[in-house]
Amino acid sequence: MNSEKFILIAGWCGRFGNRMHQYAFAATYAKVHNIDFIMPFGWEGVKLFKNQYHKLSDDENLRKLLKKGRPGWDRTIDEELKGFFPNIQRINPHEDGYRSFDCPVFMIDQAAYSNKVYECMSRDSLLEMFEFSDEVKETEAYKYWHSRRGEYDIAHLRRDDISNPDFNRNNEQHYSVLSKESYLAAFEKYGFNPDEVLWVSDDIEKKWHSGKRSNKLFGYRYPDGSLHKKGYVFDWLHDFLALYFARTIFRANSSFSWWASYLSKTAKVYSPILSRRHIYGVDGMDEINVEFVQSEHIHWMKDSCYILIKEL
Repeated sequence: MNSEKFILIAGWCGRFGNRMHQYAFAATYAKVHNIDFIMPFGWEGVKLFKNQYHKLSDDENLRKLLKKGRPGWDRTIDEELKGFFPNIQRINPHEDGYRSFDCPVFMIDQAAYSNKVYECMSRDSLLEMFEFSDEVKETEAYKYWHSRRGEYDIAHLRRDDISNPDFNRNNEQHYSVLSKESYLAAFEKYGFNPDEVLWVSDDIEKKWHSGKRSNKLFGYRYPDGSLHKKGYVFDWLHDFLALYFARTIFRANSSFSWWASYLSKTAKVYSPILSRRHIYGVDGMDEINVEFVQSEHIHWMKDSCYILIKEL
């Protein structure tokens, strides 16, 4: 790789749903400026999606540097990258948006909290970018949920790390735990029979979702993400497809279900309004009650913020 203009994802922020925002921004930025989009490592989208918009770096020293993900890495990476590209500059998608630079740029950012991030995206471009691969379409999970498309209603209950007090006390956490009662109140408000609504969740301990199906857990490794298994693709694919093909989705405060909802061609979406931030186990051991509104554009973490993507 030479030092011509390009955009580089130098590190991931979060898991699959958050990575989709980073990938969408970098791919769109590259298209707007007619430059290369470089990644030094893989991600789940290589297996999950048909179309690839990035080039994989063949510089093994760069790959080794950026695969470390070590503590303090984000604070030192600017200077370390200049050893490879002397004039490279960090871009902040929320402040810079799609501003052009006369040099290579890199990002380590979630690229999800400002409308500047979305101003050059369109629904059509995202549907094309995130079209499922043939491997996904050949799975039993895809065939099953595709056969039921538009015939059922579903709710996504976000739990896992955000409902782990020990994790929250020892790691930076931004997500509140929404009460299951909030969903039940929304079902009543909008005329849904709670006995007929399906649920998906990452509540591995089945504390809130006692009827959760037992997922096969394949594991996770930074930076490539969720580990791939032939015939299943990823351990969470079943849940993502269940959301994607639903008739109605009661979304969580989650980028995972935001993407499934936004990309769905069948679903009416109800989203939670984040009225306050309350970190479980840090601010108390209670969950928060929220209102749901019909909208696929509500942000999953910021209060009353809308993600504005052009409808073309």
